[in-house]
Amino acid sequence: MRSSYTMAFFRPFALERYFAEFEFSARYLLSSSDCETVSTRELLALEPGAEEGYLSLRLGYTETRGDPRLRADLARLYSRIDPDSILVHAGAEEAIFDFCLAFLSPGDHVIVNFPCYQSLSEIPRALGCAVDPWPLVETPGPGGGGRWAFDVDALARLLGPKTKAVFMNAPHNPTGALPTREEFDAIVALCRTAGAVLFSDEVYRYLERDPGRRLPAACDAYEDGVSLNVLSKSAGLAGLRMGWLATGRADILDAVVSVKDYVTICSSGPSEYLAGVAARRLEELVGRSRAIIDANLGLVEGFFARRPDFASWTVPEGGSIGYPLLAGGADAEALSRRLVAEAGVLLVPGSCYSHDRSRFRLGFGRKNLGEGLAALETWLEKDSR
Repeated sequence: MRSSYTMAFFRPFALERYFAEFEFSARYLLSSSDCETVSTRELLALEPGAEEGYLSLRLGYTETRGDPRLRADLARLYSRIDPDSILVHAGAEEAIFDFCLAFLSPGDHVIVNFPCYQSLSEIPRALGCAVDPWPLVETPGPGGGGRWAFDVDALARLLGPKTKAVFMNAPHNPTGALPTREEFDAIVALCRTAGAVLFSDEVYRYLERDPGRRLPAACDAYEDGVSLNVLSKSAGLAGLRMGWLATGRADILDAVVSVKDYVTICSSGPSEYLAGVAARRLEELVGRSRAIIDANLGLVEGFFARRPDFASWTVPEGGSIGYPLLAGGADAEALSRRLVAEAGVLLVPGSCYSHDRSRFRLGFGRKNLGEGLAALETWLEKDSR
């Protein structure tokens, strides 16, 4: 019997409640945001001696800020960050939660790009902050040739004297949007002028379609920038539950540590060890993910070319997900629930983002994408008879 209990503090996390209902029973996950994973054996094989080190690991508590060697490995991913400027967390979710509790107060004003991962807007709202959405703008083009853009002018209008933080996610979930370097520099300049912290969710970094478009990490580009990253997406290691914050603002990290003491205290020792191997071999792991994505994008584009009667999309500029639009304004949630029940194919409707109900999230970072698309196409053909 399903409980009718509803939290008084947080609104239910729509995306996670939807996944809880279907993720582990659906045969084809065409909505996953992470990339194809690897086994523990495969990961350890990337580094000589890693397997013996892992098997010899003592299972005691770890340091609250994260293993020093891991923090040193992660710091090398940035140009202006040292190991003391890294704080390890159990994935992105805990990092967002701890940061918001440490940094925000009732009455603060925050700006969040929209649509967004719900934590970025819901936690500030629950804390009593004034939350303004900063909508992305889609500029359509033929054959998916348009782009989703971060509206710099709109951000300038939203910023005010009480703005404490701007939350930005790029490459963006769920659209795959990526600011140009000029747009990014303008965003940083606006935050600097307003005295606002830029919290940059960079969990899809390294998955840009064009590596030359990769942006600097916010913590490298801005003295009040806070960068969030994980090993779940580009490295394909979601099961490690390893994320981190990087910032030159020692006062922010000190405050976040005080919150972490009440949440996880410290991370899993085995996960930190494996995360260190992944950080040192990140280029290989990312290369593997990018190869899968590049192959899958061709399959997706072929599918949309064959089925314009079903949906169309603006091709993502980064990440492992996109945000197609159903033809004729169809209801994506109703379709998604029918699809998973009748064909075992899971999509995420735009309603999970409190956004356009005719859109859905499509993930293309898994190896079996072709099988899922084939099952979707077979279902569409049967449904049209």
